[in-house]
Amino acid sequence: MTTNRAPTIPSTQIWRAIHWGFVALFASGACVHVILGLAAPSSYDGFADAAFFGWVRDGWQNIFMAYPTPWALLLAAAELTIAVLLVKTPRLGYVAVVLFHLALMLFGWGFWLWCIPALAFALPATRHAFRAGR
Repeated sequence: MTTNRAPTIPSTQIWRAIHWGFVALFASGACVHVILGLAAPSSYDGFADAAFFGWVRDGWQNIFMAYPTPWALLLAAAELTIAVLLVKTPRLGYVAVVLFHLALMLFGWGFWLWCIPALAFALPATRHAFRAGR
């Protein structure tokens, strides 16, 4: 008796795909922030308008938007650092991915539409990285 079962993907390939997906996401995010920071720094205005807390909105306007280009470049450096950490030390990299997304959630419900699915991949990947590192 034969069964028509779809071929399965080994779990190592799934973890590898998730891992390199996060590396690509943060590396490309760094590129986007370099471009926006240098070419269109005013595009960051309004980013924190839907933030849950006044201190997030005020901080964004009074700190980030006071000098958006250097802050955007610093944000790009942070994202690139996360990408490099994911490659060099995945445990630390995944902790940074989780913290990055949790911080992003402070900017309002719209960001939750991105962060919840991202965390749905990042949290198990973090767990996997810590188990694989033993």
